[in-house]
Amino acid sequence: MKKGCVTGLVLCLGLFLTGCSSFSPAVSGISIDKKGAVTEYVREDFSQSYYDKGEMEEELGAEIKSYNEAVGTKAVKKQSLSVKEGIAQLRMTYASTKDYAEFNHLDFYAGDIQGAVQAGYAFEGKFAEVTDGVKAQEALVWGSAIMTGQNYQTVALRQAMLVEVPGTIRYVSENVKVTDKSTAVIEENETAYILYE
Repeated sequence: MKKGCVTGLVLCLGLFLTGCSSFSPAVSGISIDKKGAVTEYVREDFSQSYYDKGEMEEELGAEIKSYNEAVGTKAVKKQSLSVKEGIAQLRMTYASTKDYAEFNHLDFYAGDIQGAVQAGYAFEGKFAEVTDGVKAQEALVWGSAIMTGQNYQTVALRQAMLVEVPGTIRYVSENVKVTDKSTAVIEENETAYILYE
């Protein structure tokens, strides 16, 4: 198996890159718990003949070991990796949202609105209110109004993925699809916001 192919697949699994295969929000995503720990579940195509589970597992293990040694704790753990009928399924856990973002080299923020602003997120554009898991289609509000209001917990990111938050979603940017009270899907690799309490 070519080393470049292994690296590419591991990167694809870790980052949910839509370029590697079609993103399936029904089965791939992350869940953030109340303490800020993250569980990541990825389901990706693994049908090419040059893919090798053993090599992929070895490389992923090396990346996890290197990261954990750098931070001085077992912040990242691989829970499972299986390949069945040409589909790879990976489950990872991260001690914090910071570990998740840094390990995967993602532009990703989780915290309150004030922290997001300090991190450089501008809350540009319009936002929709969410009530009982339903996104309002009208009466949108500008992000500037959101920024000066209640200091909601916020997930801000620039990657397509499913996100489950440990609370009730109250606002989302226009480019976010809400699937229930605590789960939303970002379908494009552009800046998106999920605000919850």
